[in-house]
Amino acid sequence: MKESGMRRHCGLNALVRLFHTGLCSAILSTLLWKETGLRWALVEINDLVYGAVFLCLFVTSLTLYYIACLTDPGYVSIKQYKHNSGQVNLDFDADAELSEEEPESGGTECSIPLTDLSQPSDKKNRYKYRFCDYCEIQPPLRSKHCEDCKNCIRKYDHHCPWLETCVGERNHRYFWWFLFTTAVLILWTFVIIWESFITENTWADWFHTNLVLFLDTVVLVISGPVVVGLLIFHTYLMAYGLTTWEVASRERITYLKYLDDEYNPFDQGCCKNIYYFMCIRKVQKWETLYAKRAKFKDSDV
Repeated sequence: MKESGMRRHCGLNALVRLFHTGLCSAILSTLLWKETGLRWALVEINDLVYGAVFLCLFVTSLTLYYIACLTDPGYVSIKQYKHNSGQVNLDFDADAELSEEEPESGGTECSIPLTDLSQPSDKKNRYKYRFCDYCEIQPPLRSKHCEDCKNCIRKYDHHCPWLETCVGERNHRYFWWFLFTTAVLILWTFVIIWESFITENTWADWFHTNLVLFLDTVVLVISGPVVVGLLIFHTYLMAYGLTTWEVASRERITYLKYLDDEYNPFDQGCCKNIYYFMCIRKVQKWETLYAKRAKFKDSDV
């Protein structure tokens, strides 16, 4: 049954990614087939720089899509954390990284004393750490089990049906760059199509003449706001050191809900957040940062 499920999952992955590639390629083909500025630039060789830049952006967007799809999002090694099950290292050693959250399907809770290193040593708080019943481990802080990927994901953001994989600590930057290049590409394509519509005397003649470009426009109008909206939202997450899961489920995640209202212990300042998001490839020890920066509500101390 498990192997059958994996085969279905792999088949869905391939189908989604082929559909994305086919849709993008179809729109590019229509721009080269119809009388557009891109055809004028490339086929009729009137502005090769313009055409080459557009094609480079198209290839870059598609390449980043597959990089985001195929890069390990941050799968937690079961073997590495298996021996830590039911144990806690209060010094947040790299060998005893933990995550904590309210119970969801496949998770059970266990109360563990945790010393808040940012407070006097005599002040302690008790939290409920989640033991992943699927992986049978206590995963690192900010991790969450994904039932679609069948694994715990480091710095879990969300499971993206568009990529048909999770977005996590290792591939989030590629997902952002994919959104950025795709947003620029959609806006540029919309301008090319808008300038290529041919005026006719009647609506019937106009639809007959511009049907293909009109269908392209419908796709762009539907996908454009979604891509731009996601780009803006994930830029906000990057700048403030957050994840989609933490924003959406803050009141259910114990390592956040016991802190001062709206306080984010993972926010190291906008510039540093962006630098770590974009430039640092190795996974971070969020437990150490959390222990140093956490500010708990007075009622919980």
